[in-house]
Amino acid sequence: MRYLLFVSLFLTLFAGCSPKVVPVSGFKSDLYFWLPQIRDSIKNNKYRITINTDKMDISGIWVVKRMDQSWRGTMMNEFGLKMFDFICTAKGCELMNVAALANKWYIKKTIADDVQFILEIDNSIYKKGRTAHRSRNNDTLTIANKNKMLQRFAIGEMVMYHKQRNLTYSFKKMEE
Repeated sequence: MRYLLFVSLFLTLFAGCSPKVVPVSGFKSDLYFWLPQIRDSIKNNKYRITINTDKMDISGIWVVKRMDQSWRGTMMNEFGLKMFDFICTAKGCELMNVAALANKWYIKKTIADDVQFILEIDNSIYKKGRTAHRSRNNDTLTIANKNKMLQRFAIGEMVMYHKQRNLTYSFKKMEE
């Protein structure tokens, strides 16, 4: 009984000095990659996209729409030739109707992983999105993990770097 006051004071002081615990799934609202002005969850979203590699550059239009709890879309070149279609959720991404140029299992796997990283980065169910490091430098938001870095610039352009495969995806929302 004589140490009760001392122990309760010590525990109160200890609890007050403990670090604040933030849940892993909770992001600061200003560190979300996808803002309402650059992606609409109801309408079609159209982006001008360029994929750069060491050997070639592919440019075109990327159309994305939220349907049935998944992102569905297509990438086509400026002439309307389809490169691929996809269905993407936090659990996986599947490419369909892939053009002959990219119809190899390792290319499809890389592109599917990259599309999933881009579209699901803010989803709390997507593990890579939860564990990615988020930082803001001036008006540039950077989200990075071991092999990938996603950046959103103030001018509205977004870039994803896949370091391991030396791929760069640049995209910007097309105005209606």
